[in-house]
Amino acid sequence: SSSSSPPQIISINKSQMSEIITDAEESEGTDSKYTIIDVRNVDEINYTGKLSPVVHTLPLPYIAQYNVFGMEDDEFEEQFGFDKPGLDKTIVFTCKAGIRSMHAAQFAAMAGYTDIINYSGGSDEWWFR
Repeated sequence: SSSSSPPQIISINKSQMSEIITDAEESEGTDSKYTIIDVRNVDEINYTGKLSPVVHTLPLPYIAQYNVFGMEDDEFEEQFGFDKPGLDKTIVFTCKAGIRSMHAAQFAAMAGYTDIINYSGGSDEWWFR
């Protein structure tokens, strides 16, 4: 692909996020095309719970500080406890209200991912609206 245009980061709403989570849950163990990452801090996630067991935790400060999407696969897995998504995956980012997840999405774009989704409602919308 040409590097002239930056990848499109797609923003989605709650019903679309719900469909993605269902898809990931149903294909768990096989290969979902989605990797869903919550970039809130661990204490925030502990407070509300995860959006789903299939959602991985990777706080934004780590993404910003350690260039996580540039890590070797085995180092990534050792650090964060899940497989580093391949560049062919669709990465879905979520946070509290869509701000940090957009930052995370931009880091993923810079690392060469092209299918990137930002759940703009975040956990605030998921549980409280």
